[in-house]
Amino acid sequence: MRRAIDLALQGVGLVSPGAMVGAVVVKEDKVVGEGFYTWDGIDHAEVIALRHAGSGARGSTIYVSLEPCSHTGRTPPCAQALINAGVNRVVTAMEDPNPIVSGLGLEMLKRAGIEVSSGILEDEARRANEAFITYKTRGRAFGILKVAMTLDGKIATRSGESQWITSEESRAMGQSLRHSVDAIVTGSGTFLKDRPQMTDRTGLPRRRELLRIVMDRRGQVRPDDAIKAGWLAFRGSLEALSGEMQTREIQSFVLECGPDLAFNAIQSGIIDKIVMFVAPKLIGGREVPAIGGPGIERLAEAIHLEDCEILMTGPDLVITSYVHRNY
Repeated sequence: MRRAIDLALQGVGLVSPGAMVGAVVVKEDKVVGEGFYTWDGIDHAEVIALRHAGSGARGSTIYVSLEPCSHTGRTPPCAQALINAGVNRVVTAMEDPNPIVSGLGLEMLKRAGIEVSSGILEDEARRANEAFITYKTRGRAFGILKVAMTLDGKIATRSGESQWITSEESRAMGQSLRHSVDAIVTGSGTFLKDRPQMTDRTGLPRRRELLRIVMDRRGQVRPDDAIKAGWLAFRGSLEALSGEMQTREIQSFVLECGPDLAFNAIQSGIIDKIVMFVAPKLIGGREVPAIGGPGIERLAEAIHLEDCEILMTGPDLVITSYVHRNY
């Protein structure tokens, strides 16, 4: 199953608005077929793995990182393909969160007499497809706030200098984060001051160009300037932005912005995950904190973060956490 999840992750940047899925066919303790899904490749991971396995698929066990589909969409049902191939056993990491599939693929396999197991390495599989899960179950894009700051919580000096607070290794990781999403969002202040490129510079293939959005509720960005720079100037609310991204089938986005927009975005409910790159530097002063806005008045009302993970990238700390939701 771990190999199936690793295969699924080869679809980063290539599957949206679908899910990342990997499949491994095993017979007599040997891998006889593998596959992973890409949107433009059309065929699902299970079908690719079965084709790779050929006649070896009959009597085999297939490990799939996501429940095989049970409906006809762009392709026929994968569950039926597994039945037709004569697979003996299907092991999945998790059920499909898509309401038109959830549990039905496994039931189809069971009715055909195939042994089914589910929930193997489920946490890892859900983390890999966290954007797809949010997109399908909440009807909105999965939001990631990315912050690069000093150890004392500053994103720039008092004169506004911010390049570069973090290390080359952290910046490369930030590029990987951009590569994993469909859109990048910033505020009008950042756009007007820095005219940032905010592009995916990993050099890795992606099926959709990174949509670049500047939040411009006060109408400070001239439409011609935004168009020339390759940006979408959006003048609605943060909640309306979420709806706009849903219309455009944006499954996930990264927000890279100033302190006030960062706080307001978290408060609005469009941010699910926060990735903070913390450099071992001190700037001091009262200006440009990482998170600004009006702030919280009472400690009991603080925004709670969960599932914190900490790792090192070069000299920097990277802290990843999830915004607690009461649903």
